[in-house]
Amino acid sequence: MNFDEIRKLYHIKDNIGYSQKTISKAITKFGELPSVLIQYYWQMGKHPGLNHANYDFYMPARLEVLNYGNYLCFCKSKKEELYWYIDMDKLESNNPPVYRRILNGVTIHDELDSETLEKFLYVMAYWQALFWLPYSKGNLTCTPQQTERIQKKFQLKQYNLSKWPQFYGNNDDEVICIYKEKYSSQVFYACTLEDQFKEINSILF
Repeated sequence: MNFDEIRKLYHIKDNIGYSQKTISKAITKFGELPSVLIQYYWQMGKHPGLNHANYDFYMPARLEVLNYGNYLCFCKSKKEELYWYIDMDKLESNNPPVYRRILNGVTIHDELDSETLEKFLYVMAYWQALFWLPYSKGNLTCTPQQTERIQKKFQLKQYNLSKWPQFYGNNDDEVICIYKEKYSSQVFYACTLEDQFKEINSILF
């Protein structure tokens, strides 16, 4: 597994991750880690944008077991009580499901976010790119007509999840995010080149 689409999106050529020694310490601590997570840590775990632009991926040494459940947490929100985790009973799986936990005061809500860890990592990479790539615009309220123009012009990305916005883009290093609401949509987009940015603007406006 080499995460080709993520590499192209962030222009990652060589591995930019943790050493086998560092990862092995985490494996020893928890008994096992999914092979997809091991490869992710090794190949791109230290990329600042991919891992910390908006949500925080835990470094291997900071992986932790959540309170109220036998769950290994590996990612969290910077702004709210939102966490992503793997069931500790599934650590031997190569590509286990990913769940999200939302804390609201004393209320805990757990739900399935992705059937596989690999799919989650790709969707999270799209999201993080919106806050990392050099040309970006976010939180635009768009009409259904504007949203439809984007959907007609740009291809749906390979990976999408039901509880997330939808992601589009014709080029490897651009992402357009559409979060549909009842009468409008919230749109974010980011790309590497100014010409890409101008093209998206011209379609929206």
